[in-house]
Amino acid sequence: MSPLPRAAGAALVLACAQVLAQQPGLAAEQEAARRGVLNGQLKPLNSVIAEISRQYNGRVIEVETERGRKGELRYEIKLLDAQGRKHEVLVDAATGAVVAQESDWPTQPVSPAQMARYLKRLEQRYGARVSEVDFERDAQGQAVYEVKLSEKPAGQMKLLMDVSTGEVIHAPQGAAPKTAIKPLWAMLESLHPRFAGLVLEVELETDHRRQPHYSVELLQPNGHKLELEVDAVTLQVLRQKVDD
Repeated sequence: MSPLPRAAGAALVLACAQVLAQQPGLAAEQEAARRGVLNGQLKPLNSVIAEISRQYNGRVIEVETERGRKGELRYEIKLLDAQGRKHEVLVDAATGAVVAQESDWPTQPVSPAQMARYLKRLEQRYGARVSEVDFERDAQGQAVYEVKLSEKPAGQMKLLMDVSTGEVIHAPQGAAPKTAIKPLWAMLESLHPRFAGLVLEVELETDHRRQPHYSVELLQPNGHKLELEVDAVTLQVLRQKVDD
């Protein structure tokens, strides 16, 4: 494939800039990249695209930004070669050098059965439901799953999970502790025989520190309502209140 004509190259750079602009939270990233190019610390995106197109004899179709472990800026570039094969490379924005490519990433996605085991462990650990899982590559080219968890008690959380082991690589800030949350039935068993009454409501929640606890309402023999707050990990009764 011959080098891109100047007009085509300009159109490609504009298209890539539009792709970058559409990514949420990238305004500051773009400004940092612009300053880096102006002061000579980073390679211009158009020259990086032109060089990668030449090296792989292909056409760049997508560009995203990534950060390395030390905060260095990298471009994740996807392109199609003359045979229509798709390639993905990570390029150091400071040097323009390819630091990783798809052939260096042998790890493949896992089976449904393996994923089920991973997700069961995650839900038990964080006390939340998994709502979305995406197979991705991090800034070092390692295979990861980006996992989103939602619903009470954790709210919205996002984390990275190692494909090979299912271990959490980057845990969500303020997440629930690693100690497993006790199941609801075990919590109810722990209340007997200390607290009498009939169950009106039981709910798993978190406090302002995102520590999980069970809220329990029991109807007392005298008609009053007993409200309990029970630590979901230790099953210690944290608070009790009687309402008329």
